[in-house]
Amino acid sequence: MQTLPVAEPNVKAFRALLYERPGVLGKLADGRIYFFDDDGAIVDFEPEHAVFTTILGRCDLAETQALLDRLHGSAPWICTHRLMEVK
Repeated sequence: MQTLPVAEPNVKAFRALLYERPGVLGKLADGRIYFFDDDGAIVDFEPEHAVFTTILGRCDLAETQALLDRLHGSAPWICTHRLMEVK
């Protein structure tokens, strides 16, 4: 019996505090790291931010999807602008 390789997820996300502000720290497939503030701000994470960052734990897939939805216009916008007809 052969073991199949399992791919790593493209996005890794961690609950974190940056300058004592709660949010999610995410590393995207292209290697860029962003901090998604719970208030909606998106910060391009730089190495000098590491000193002021506390990693709290890994996020589940659902929270990562919510972050990606927010990047692409929010879940309600995505739901109301997708094609609904049957082809």
